[in-house]
Amino acid sequence: MKKGLNVKHIMLAVTFVLVSMIIVACGDNSNESATNDNSDGQDTDTTASGETVELVAATINPQDALLAQTLIAFSEEIEEQSNGEITFTVHTGGTVGNASSLYQSVITGDIDMIYSDTGWFAEQNPVFDILSTNYLFEDQEHYESIVNTPGSLAYFEDLLVENPGLKTVMYAGGLERNIISTFPIESAADLEGRAMRSGGGTAEMTWWRNLGANPTTIDFNEVYSALQTGVAEGSQNSLDAMIEQRFGEVGDYVARTQHNLTLGFIVMNNDRYESLSEEHKEAIQRAAEIVQPEYIAKAFEQADEDALTLEEEFGVTFTDPDREELIEISRIQMNDLAEEFGVVDVINDIFN
Repeated sequence: MKKGLNVKHIMLAVTFVLVSMIIVACGDNSNESATNDNSDGQDTDTTASGETVELVAATINPQDALLAQTLIAFSEEIEEQSNGEITFTVHTGGTVGNASSLYQSVITGDIDMIYSDTGWFAEQNPVFDILSTNYLFEDQEHYESIVNTPGSLAYFEDLLVENPGLKTVMYAGGLERNIISTFPIESAADLEGRAMRSGGGTAEMTWWRNLGANPTTIDFNEVYSALQTGVAEGSQNSLDAMIEQRFGEVGDYVARTQHNLTLGFIVMNNDRYESLSEEHKEAIQRAAEIVQPEYIAKAFEQADEDALTLEEEFGVTFTDPDREELIEISRIQMNDLAEEFGVVDVINDIFN
């Protein structure tokens, strides 16, 4: 009887040992499997730059407009430079919001990238009002020498990074504004006492007054009738707007003042930008170096084409006023603002 018990005890002991060994073996396999999972996870992290990054860009400009085409071309070039690792959805024509909402959305990060003029940046940094004044740039050569030179506008770029947290990734613009009128303009003296349409902004009203004109606030959609009836004798607009709105039917003259050459910023939410790999940041920079000068040059080419259209299709007569005189008068406004904000040296270094 005792022998039977001993055998049973021995068998139980052996069984216990075997079961324990199996459990340990299973545990080792589980640990090995977990290690492999962790290893795969580490490999995924190290190859994160190879994964697709999806970005959203937007502008209020219609799809066919040059500034919208610039944003589209930039996004496509980024996709190419990143070998498809960065992809874009581009919204044009204000389909995802007006200018104000797009600006707020890129600040909050709901949209990754937008095209914006400088006026919105003045909400956080009033010094940007300087960039809304006329004759910052004397001509195409002056414009391109500043805008296409990396670091030239670093002062303003740094302000945007600090507040409201936007990274400037490219510049767009070069579209020119001129004066359409019912009378010929050869010099500033021809503007003395003339009723000139203004959109109502302080900068524009001040500019007209400095030139001796009498500015009157008129909505953009009423400019045609104002010129037709004599309520306004002139208006400052881009050449493409003069064509689209058919101002050439009621304004016989265009003074090729080129007093304003569009300076637009393409900006990203800075947190989103900083979250990108170095390779992806470099892809964005390479894309900007290709697209920016190409589309700025296109803007200047378009101006010449638009001028020809106004001459041939609308019978408009172009005049070439004394630019030196206009520049001197117009820059009073820029210099006054530079003094007000304490950035005289900064502005002189950039634009003079």
